[in-house]
Amino acid sequence: MFQFLVERRSLALLIGLFVVCFSLMTLSVRFRGQSTLMERALLSLVGSAVRVADIPRKWSTDLWKQYQLLRDAHEENIALKQKLQTLTANHAQMQELKLEIARLEKLLGASQNLEASVRLARIVARNKSIYGESFLLDLGSRDGVHKNMPVMHQAGLVGRISRVGNNVSQVLALLDSRSAVNVIAQRARAQGVFAISSEGESEVRYMPLHEEMKPGDLLISSGLGGIFPKGLPVAHITEITDVRGLFPKIKAKAIVDFSNLEEVMIVMTKPKGNPWK
Repeated sequence: MFQFLVERRSLALLIGLFVVCFSLMTLSVRFRGQSTLMERALLSLVGSAVRVADIPRKWSTDLWKQYQLLRDAHEENIALKQKLQTLTANHAQMQELKLEIARLEKLLGASQNLEASVRLARIVARNKSIYGESFLLDLGSRDGVHKNMPVMHQAGLVGRISRVGNNVSQVLALLDSRSAVNVIAQRARAQGVFAISSEGESEVRYMPLHEEMKPGDLLISSGLGGIFPKGLPVAHITEITDVRGLFPKIKAKAIVDFSNLEEVMIVMTKPKGNPWK
Protein backbone atom coordinates (compact mmCIF):
# COMPACT_ATOMS: atom_id res chain seq x y z
CA MET A 1 0.00 0.00 0.00
CA PHE A 2 2.82 2.39 0.89
CA GLN A 3 4.57 1.63 -2.41
CA PHE A 4 1.35 2.40 -4.28
CA LEU A 5 1.04 5.77 -2.53
CA VAL A 6 4.67 6.59 -3.34
CA GLU A 7 4.15 5.79 -7.03
CA ARG A 8 0.91 7.79 -7.12
CA ARG A 9 2.00 10.60 -4.82
CA SER A 10 0.56 13.32 -7.02
CA LEU A 11 -2.83 11.62 -7.12
CA ALA A 12 -2.75 11.02 -3.37
CA LEU A 13 -1.88 14.67 -2.78
CA LEU A 14 -4.80 15.84 -4.88
CA ILE A 15 -7.20 13.46 -3.12
CA GLY A 16 -5.98 14.72 0.24
CA LEU A 17 -6.46 18.29 -0.80
CA PHE A 18 -9.93 17.45 -2.06
CA VAL A 19 -10.83 15.90 1.32
CA VAL A 20 -9.55 18.96 3.15
CA CYS A 21 -11.52 21.28 0.88
CA PHE A 22 -14.62 19.21 1.26
CA SER A 23 -14.25 19.28 5.05
CA LEU A 24 -13.84 23.02 5.03
CA MET A 25 -16.91 23.44 2.84
CA THR A 26 -18.88 21.26 5.23
CA LEU A 27 -17.76 23.33 8.16
CA SER A 28 -18.66 26.50 6.29
CA VAL A 29 -22.17 25.26 5.63
CA ARG A 30 -22.54 24.10 9.24
CA PHE A 31 -21.55 27.44 10.72
CA ARG A 32 -23.41 29.54 8.09
CA GLY A 33 -20.49 31.50 6.75
CA GLN A 34 -18.78 31.93 10.08
CA SER A 35 -15.07 31.88 9.25
CA THR A 36 -12.60 31.14 11.95
CA LEU A 37 -8.93 31.92 11.94
CA MET A 38 -8.17 28.24 11.59
CA GLU A 39 -10.42 27.96 8.51
CA ARG A 40 -8.79 30.92 6.84
CA ALA A 41 -5.36 29.50 7.56
CA LEU A 42 -6.37 26.11 6.19
CA LEU A 43 -7.83 27.69 3.07
CA SER A 44 -4.64 29.65 2.45
CA LEU A 45 -2.61 26.52 2.99
CA VAL A 46 -4.81 24.51 0.64
CA GLY A 47 -4.68 27.20 -2.06
CA SER A 48 -0.92 27.33 -1.89
CA ALA A 49 -0.69 23.56 -1.96
CA VAL A 50 -2.96 23.39 -5.01
CA ARG A 51 -0.88 25.95 -6.84
CA VAL A 52 2.33 24.14 -5.96
CA ALA A 53 0.84 20.80 -7.00
CA ASP A 54 -0.21 22.29 -10.34
CA ILE A 55 3.29 23.52 -11.17
CA PRO A 56 4.59 20.14 -12.49
CA ARG A 57 1.54 19.81 -14.73
CA LYS A 58 2.03 23.26 -16.22
CA TRP A 59 5.77 22.68 -16.54
CA SER A 60 5.28 19.34 -18.31
CA THR A 61 2.62 20.85 -20.58
CA ASP A 62 4.89 23.77 -21.53
CA LEU A 63 7.81 21.40 -22.01
CA TRP A 64 5.77 19.22 -24.37
CA LYS A 65 4.68 22.26 -26.37
CA GLN A 66 8.31 23.41 -26.66
CA TYR A 67 9.33 19.94 -27.78
CA GLN A 68 6.60 19.92 -30.44
CA LEU A 69 7.70 23.35 -31.66
CA LEU A 70 11.36 22.28 -31.82
CA ARG A 71 10.49 19.09 -33.68
CA ASP A 72 8.35 20.97 -36.18
CA ALA A 73 11.11 23.56 -36.64
CA HIS A 74 13.68 20.79 -37.17
CA GLU A 75 11.53 19.06 -39.78
CA GLU A 76 10.85 22.38 -41.50
CA ASN A 77 14.58 23.15 -41.47
CA ILE A 78 15.37 19.81 -43.14
CA ALA A 79 12.69 20.43 -45.79
CA LEU A 80 14.03 23.94 -46.47
CA LYS A 81 17.59 22.62 -46.80
CA GLN A 82 16.44 20.03 -49.31
CA LYS A 83 14.59 22.70 -51.30
CA LEU A 84 17.66 24.94 -51.18
CA GLN A 85 19.89 22.11 -52.45
CA THR A 86 17.43 21.41 -55.25
CA LEU A 87 17.25 25.09 -56.20
CA THR A 88 21.06 25.38 -56.09
CA ALA A 89 21.45 22.34 -58.36
CA ASN A 90 18.82 23.66 -60.77
CA HIS A 91 20.49 27.08 -60.82
CA ALA A 92 23.87 25.49 -61.60
CA GLN A 93 22.31 23.44 -64.40
CA MET A 94 20.60 26.53 -65.82
CA GLN A 95 23.87 28.48 -65.70
CA GLU A 96 25.72 25.64 -67.43
CA LEU A 97 22.99 25.40 -70.08
CA LYS A 98 23.13 29.17 -70.60
CA LEU A 99 26.89 29.08 -71.07
CA GLU A 100 26.65 26.11 -73.44
CA ILE A 101 24.01 27.89 -75.54
CA ALA A 102 26.27 30.97 -75.73
CA ARG A 103 29.22 28.84 -76.89
CA LEU A 104 27.12 27.04 -79.49
CA GLU A 105 25.73 30.34 -80.78
CA LYS A 106 29.29 31.59 -81.30
CA LEU A 107 30.19 28.39 -83.14
CA LEU A 108 27.15 28.64 -85.39
CA GLY A 109 27.86 32.32 -86.01
CA ALA A 110 31.39 31.51 -87.14
CA SER A 111 30.09 28.86 -89.54
CA GLN A 112 28.07 31.39 -91.58
CA ASN A 113 31.08 32.29 -93.72
CA LEU A 114 31.92 28.69 -94.64
CA GLU A 115 30.85 27.23 -97.94
CA ALA A 116 30.28 23.72 -96.56
CA SER A 117 27.82 22.78 -93.83
CA VAL A 118 29.02 22.00 -90.31
CA ARG A 119 28.12 19.59 -87.51
CA LEU A 120 28.54 20.54 -83.88
CA ALA A 121 30.41 17.93 -81.86
CA ARG A 122 31.39 17.61 -78.21
CA ILE A 123 34.81 16.58 -77.01
CA VAL A 124 34.31 13.42 -74.94
CA ALA A 125 37.96 12.48 -74.32
CA ARG A 126 41.50 13.82 -74.64
CA ASN A 127 44.63 11.84 -75.40
CA LYS A 128 48.13 13.17 -74.73
CA SER A 129 51.16 11.39 -76.14
CA ILE A 130 54.79 12.09 -77.00
CA TYR A 131 53.55 13.55 -80.29
CA GLY A 132 51.06 15.98 -78.80
CA GLU A 133 47.35 16.00 -78.07
CA SER A 134 44.34 14.54 -79.85
CA PHE A 135 40.61 14.66 -79.10
CA LEU A 136 37.75 12.21 -79.29
CA LEU A 137 34.42 13.57 -80.58
CA ASP A 138 30.91 12.20 -80.08
CA LEU A 139 30.17 11.95 -83.84
CA GLY A 140 31.23 9.15 -86.17
CA SER A 141 30.62 7.54 -89.54
CA ARG A 142 26.91 7.09 -88.89
CA ASP A 143 26.71 10.90 -88.62
CA GLY A 144 28.42 11.38 -91.98
CA VAL A 145 31.91 12.05 -90.61
CA HIS A 146 34.88 10.78 -92.62
CA LYS A 147 38.64 11.06 -92.46
CA ASN A 148 40.44 14.38 -93.14
CA MET A 149 37.40 16.57 -92.48
CA PRO A 150 38.53 19.93 -91.04
CA VAL A 151 37.66 20.65 -87.41
CA MET A 152 37.14 24.26 -86.34
CA HIS A 153 36.41 26.52 -83.41
CA GLN A 154 34.95 30.02 -83.75
CA ALA A 155 38.45 31.38 -83.11
CA GLY A 156 40.13 29.36 -85.83
CA LEU A 157 41.38 25.98 -87.02
CA VAL A 158 41.60 23.07 -84.55
CA GLY A 159 42.80 20.18 -86.73
CA ARG A 160 41.44 17.39 -88.88
CA ILE A 161 39.67 14.07 -88.45
CA SER A 162 42.32 11.35 -88.39
CA ARG A 163 40.28 8.26 -87.46
CA VAL A 164 36.59 7.49 -87.69
CA GLY A 165 34.51 4.98 -85.76
CA ASN A 166 30.81 4.27 -85.86
CA ASN A 167 29.89 6.61 -83.00
CA VAL A 168 33.09 8.58 -82.37
CA SER A 169 35.95 10.14 -84.30
CA GLN A 170 39.48 11.24 -83.45
CA VAL A 171 40.87 14.71 -84.15
CA LEU A 172 44.54 15.23 -84.92
CA ALA A 173 45.07 18.70 -83.43
CA LEU A 174 47.37 21.40 -84.80
CA LEU A 175 49.49 21.03 -81.66
CA ASP A 176 50.36 17.46 -82.59
CA SER A 177 53.80 17.07 -84.17
CA ARG A 178 52.29 14.77 -86.82
CA SER A 179 50.09 17.64 -88.03
CA ALA A 180 51.08 20.41 -90.45
CA VAL A 181 49.11 23.16 -92.22
CA ASN A 182 50.09 25.22 -95.24
CA VAL A 183 49.62 28.86 -94.25
CA ILE A 184 49.86 32.38 -95.68
CA ALA A 185 50.85 35.50 -93.77
CA GLN A 186 47.66 37.47 -94.35
CA ARG A 187 49.33 40.88 -94.68
CA ALA A 188 52.67 40.00 -96.33
CA ARG A 189 51.23 37.07 -98.37
CA ALA A 190 54.35 34.95 -97.72
CA GLN A 191 53.64 31.20 -97.58
CA GLY A 192 54.98 28.49 -95.29
CA VAL A 193 54.01 25.51 -93.14
CA PHE A 194 52.74 25.79 -89.57
CA ALA A 195 53.92 22.79 -87.53
CA ILE A 196 55.19 21.66 -84.12
CA SER A 197 58.94 21.17 -83.65
CA SER A 198 60.51 18.20 -81.89
CA GLU A 199 60.88 20.44 -78.82
CA GLY A 200 57.11 21.04 -78.80
CA GLU A 201 57.30 24.64 -80.04
CA SER A 202 54.96 26.05 -82.67
CA GLU A 203 56.89 27.32 -85.69
CA VAL A 204 56.48 28.30 -89.32
CA ARG A 205 58.77 26.45 -91.68
CA TYR A 206 59.89 27.33 -95.22
CA MET A 207 58.46 30.85 -95.10
CA PRO A 208 60.78 33.32 -96.86
CA LEU A 209 61.53 36.58 -95.12
CA HIS A 210 59.35 39.46 -96.22
CA GLU A 211 60.05 43.07 -95.34
CA GLU A 212 56.48 43.70 -94.22
CA MET A 213 56.24 40.58 -92.05
CA LYS A 214 56.40 41.18 -88.29
CA PRO A 215 55.25 39.68 -84.95
CA GLY A 216 51.48 39.80 -84.53
CA ASP A 217 50.73 39.01 -88.18
CA LEU A 218 47.89 36.57 -88.73
CA LEU A 219 48.54 33.25 -90.46
CA ILE A 220 45.63 31.73 -92.38
CA SER A 221 45.24 28.42 -94.16
CA SER A 222 46.39 28.59 -97.78
CA GLY A 223 44.02 25.93 -99.13
CA LEU A 224 46.93 23.86 -100.50
CA GLY A 225 46.75 20.14 -99.89
CA GLY A 226 43.01 19.87 -100.38
CA ILE A 227 42.14 19.30 -96.71
CA PHE A 228 41.68 22.75 -95.13
CA PRO A 229 39.67 25.46 -96.91
CA LYS A 230 41.51 28.67 -97.65
CA GLY A 231 41.29 31.58 -95.26
CA LEU A 232 40.83 29.83 -91.90
CA PRO A 233 42.69 31.56 -89.02
CA VAL A 234 45.54 29.35 -87.79
CA ALA A 235 48.09 31.29 -85.69
CA HIS A 236 49.82 34.57 -84.94
CA ILE A 237 53.52 35.18 -85.50
CA THR A 238 55.21 35.77 -82.14
CA GLU A 239 58.91 36.04 -83.02
CA ILE A 240 61.17 36.31 -86.10
CA THR A 241 64.87 35.54 -85.65
CA ASP A 242 67.89 34.33 -87.67
CA VAL A 243 67.02 36.51 -90.67
CA ARG A 244 70.37 35.94 -92.42
CA GLY A 245 69.35 32.70 -94.11
CA LEU A 246 66.83 32.01 -96.85
CA PHE A 247 64.18 30.94 -94.34
CA PRO A 248 64.17 32.84 -91.05
CA LYS A 249 63.24 31.16 -87.78
CA ILE A 250 59.63 32.09 -87.15
CA LYS A 251 57.73 31.19 -83.97
CA ALA A 252 53.97 31.32 -83.89
CA LYS A 253 51.13 30.66 -81.46
CA ALA A 254 47.90 28.90 -82.40
CA ILE A 255 44.85 31.12 -82.17
CA VAL A 256 42.67 28.45 -80.55
CA ASP A 257 43.08 27.87 -76.81
CA PHE A 258 43.12 24.08 -76.84
CA SER A 259 42.98 23.78 -73.05
CA ASN A 260 39.44 25.23 -72.91
CA LEU A 261 37.82 23.43 -75.84
CA GLU A 262 34.49 21.74 -75.12
CA GLU A 263 32.62 21.87 -78.43
CA VAL A 264 33.92 22.11 -82.00
CA MET A 265 32.61 22.21 -85.56
CA ILE A 266 33.26 19.50 -88.11
CA VAL A 267 33.27 20.98 -91.60
CA MET A 268 31.33 18.45 -93.67
CA THR A 269 33.45 18.55 -96.82
CA LYS A 270 33.10 15.83 -99.43
CA PRO A 271 35.88 13.25 -99.76
CA LYS A 272 38.26 14.18 -102.57
CA GLY A 273 39.42 11.56 -105.00
CA ASN A 274 42.96 11.20 -106.32
CA PRO A 275 43.29 13.76 -109.15
CA TRP A 276 46.10 11.72 -110.79
CA LYS A 277 43.89 8.73 -111.52
